[in-house]
Amino acid sequence: MNNVANLNLLILSCGTRNLLVRYFKDRANGFARVVGTDCSTYAPALYETDAHYIVPRMTDPSYLDTILEICHKEAINAVLPLQEDELFLIASHRQLFTEAGITPIVSAAEAIELCRDKYVFYQYLKEHGLPAITTCCSFEAFRQEAAAGTMKLPVFLKPVRGCGSIGIQKVEQAGLLEALCRYQTEPYIIQNFAQGEEFGADIYIDLLTKQPVTVFVKKKLRMRAGETEKSVSYKDPALFELIGKTLSPLALTGPVDMDIFRIDGRYYISEINPRFGGGYPHAYNCGVNFPRLLANNLNGIANGRMIGHYETGVCMLKYTDLLTLPEDPA
Repeated sequence: MNNVANLNLLILSCGTRNLLVRYFKDRANGFARVVGTDCSTYAPALYETDAHYIVPRMTDPSYLDTILEICHKEAINAVLPLQEDELFLIASHRQLFTEAGITPIVSAAEAIELCRDKYVFYQYLKEHGLPAITTCCSFEAFRQEAAAGTMKLPVFLKPVRGCGSIGIQKVEQAGLLEALCRYQTEPYIIQNFAQGEEFGADIYIDLLTKQPVTVFVKKKLRMRAGETEKSVSYKDPALFELIGKTLSPLALTGPVDMDIFRIDGRYYISEINPRFGGGYPHAYNCGVNFPRLLANNLNGIANGRMIGHYETGVCMLKYTDLLTLPEDPA
């Protein structure tokens, strides 16, 4: 068992997650050193780590070898990926890390892939009797759903494997929807427009017990570029119960981000991202401390259940900051 003070963490594709780096660097949370990687020298979070490395893109054949070399050099105990496609890459090569005594903080590869494909995830929700926003994967299917009265304009047209609201379009005319579908260059879904309140849940699933131990819910007040910009902490036992039912059959572990809508008084699950969500700083500043929970698990300590242990009515107001560096900061 590692001593808490000796835990070293490698954060992959750290990008703009400066606050997350700061949380892990707080020694009270159990990590001695935090190392970061990114493929760009202009990723600002790199420059808040204890050490950083510019690495190839994750599609490069040398990528995994490069990451393992860094792990060896920096005596890394655990690897934390933050980018969607990187989650599956690390999870599908889990054994490379575990054989070297390194814990990859990722869910099972099959669970990651299910959550990554929006239409497959919708089918999962329907198969398990969970409330989901009606979704289809072709214009013809939309016409059939519309004829049955289960879909109507406006709708959202989304890439099946999209993230961060990239490529999402609200469409209000059937002719335009048909034309857009005809010229899509990647798989897509058509989804009923969710006219209601939006919520986000930050969930930690214990690495040892495989059970959710803490859930933080925020009501989203404003979004920007796919991330929560303004939100307020919120509790509802019925929503906590629905979140538990949704997670139960999935092999998810560690930090999980879930999006939920409430339409006409009923909650609907939208999607799950098996990673730290962009709105996690709200949870952290309400005392929901995932870094400390992770440190406990890495030291062989299971965390107790703390669902809803936070204050409601606390607002998060995210704003822009900046960092100045030499032209070639590497």
